[in-house]
Formats: sequence, structure tokens, C-alpha cells
Amino acid sequence: MDERTTRQRVMRRAANLLIIVGGLVLAFPFWSSAYTRAQQGDLESSYRSTETAFAATQRSHAAAIARLPSTDDRLRYLAGLYADGLTAGKSLGRLKIPSLHFDRVVIAGAGGAGGLSPQSDTALLRKGPVHYGTTPLPGAGQPFAVAGHRTTYGAPFYHLNELRRGDEIVVEMPYGRFTYKVDKLTEVAPDDVSVLADRGYGLVLTTCTPLYSAKRRLVVWARLATAAVR
Repeated sequence: MDERTTRQRVMRRAANLLIIVGGLVLAFPFWSSAYTRAQQGDLESSYRSTETAFAATQRSHAAAIARLPSTDDRLRYLAGLYADGLTAGKSLGRLKIPSLHFDRVVIAGAGGAGGLSPQSDTALLRKGPVHYGTTPLPGAGQPFAVAGHRTTYGAPFYHLNELRRGDEIVVEMPYGRFTYKVDKLTEVAPDDVSVLADRGYGLVLTTCTPLYSAKRRLVVWARLATAAVR
């Protein structure tokens, strides 16, 4: 085999390899989306079971709850009860954003030092939005913080930048329904976790920005408007 034939064969193999790699790259958004849809279906089923189980727990504590003087006290008590049974990866609640036609199950994230960055919940984020486990549940304190992918694995937070001041965001938990109003959108460095400690806001949503980049973190800040026991 002469040198020219060998060179042509090597170039053909390299071209075929590039085509295969290119195809895999182009297909990634589609199969990652399909994966997330399947996972959300499982989470939907799991969350319905969680709601049923917690309803029984809530009934068993009915007398204690009835003695509490205010809705805030009852929600705090119920949030504590619910938190006792939580583990990372479990269906936690529902996040709804009417203006974006958004409705997803939120997953319980890791607690402790491992919950200070969405990178610690990488596997969970492939399934849907994840609660920062270091932040309180709705009704138990501020802020309830949630991270989500912007461009891959179903891109749940793709349109987060379109939110405007006053837009409603609803969080449904097995024990309560919480309605928030968007106050502002900001950007921070990807390793800035101080947003998780800001007690002036009831809800914080975070995602990568700009699109297809993790250079910055987009943060949506919202204040609690109404809260009710379910």
C-alpha cells in the first residue's frame, strides 16, 4: 500500500469519526430532554404518593395544629413535620410559573456543605429543578431556593430571564400553597452562594447565564404574597 492510499484511508477514518462525534453532540439536547421527561413522569407519580402519605401524617397531628394561633405557626409546624421525612432525590413539591406556562416537580437536594452549590446535585439536576438543601422549606424561613438547568436536560429554566417584576410564582407543597411575586432579576458569579442567605426574599431561583454558558448565575428574587395551609 503506497503512502497516498494510506493517507487517504486515515483521512476517511478521521472524517467518519468527526461525523459520529458531531452527531452525538447534536443529539445530546434531544436524548437529555427525553431522559428528563421520563424522570419527571416518575417524579410526578412519586409526588402523588408523597402527598397521600403526608396527608395521613397531617391528620394524625390535627389536634396539635388546631391549637396553633396563626396560619404562619401552622405552616411552620407542618414544614418541620415534612422536613423530617425528606431525603435527597425525593419529590419535594411543585413549582409553577403561570406566565411561562411552567409546571414541574421540584426535587429535594443535598443538605449540609454539599448543598451550597448546584454542582453538588449534578445527578439530581438531570431530573428537574432541585431545592438547595441548605435553605428552608416554604413556611419554615427564607429563602426557599431552587436551581435548574438552562439549556440541557429539558432546560426547565430556559425562559427564566423573561420573568418581570410582579409575575407570580407558585410553590405547592403537600402541606401548603405559597404564592410569590417576582421582585427583581440579577446576575452573580457562579460560586457566589451569598444569595442563599438573603433573608429579605421568600423565594430564590438560580440558573446559568448566558445561554450555553456557566460564566454567570442568573438569580430571580421573589417575595411571598400569600400562604395557605392545604
